[in-house]
Amino acid sequence: MARLIRLLSEALITIERLVLMALIAAVAVLVLLNVGGRALGVTLAWADELAILAMVLAAFVGAALMLRARIDPAVLILHELLPVRAVAVLRGAVSVVGFGFGLALLWMCWRWLDPAGLAASGFDVAEFEMTRFNFAYTEVTPVLGLPYWWFYLIMPWFALSVSLHALANLLEDAGLSPPRALASELRGNGMS
Repeated sequence: MARLIRLLSEALITIERLVLMALIAAVAVLVLLNVGGRALGVTLAWADELAILAMVLAAFVGAALMLRARIDPAVLILHELLPVRAVAVLRGAVSVVGFGFGLALLWMCWRWLDPAGLAASGFDVAEFEMTRFNFAYTEVTPVLGLPYWWFYLIMPWFALSVSLHALANLLEDAGLSPPRALASELRGNGMS
């Protein structure tokens, strides 16, 4: 089981690294495109909107990667002051909390997006809204008019990813899986 969780986490790492690089590149291109447009007297509102959405998506993908790499925000002074055994317990506690948070967020996403309710209404969004009073599937972005729910899908992805990465970290903490030096990979290779 530990091997399967590690393999799934590794697969997610590969996907998330590629997605994160693409999203950050998209943000850079969209911002530069808009700066160039403004220099020519043209405002590209759609580029602003896409850059913002890409940045939000990148934040969630990056946060999941940071959790797995254990470079998420931490009280590092405790790591320097506490004995090695206490630091190991602290790392394990962070993994447990991360796993619990991921599962709780996954449950909240299930309730929020209510795929079972949508299926029960025959995927008729109007019927779904009338019976569930849930309008997540009809909200659109202000400029491009894209359905927001496509962008909302980052939340369940993030919840699943955080749960899996935290569980992989927990298995490493328990000695059931070999440790992964992802932090040095991300820092040393510049995400390449």
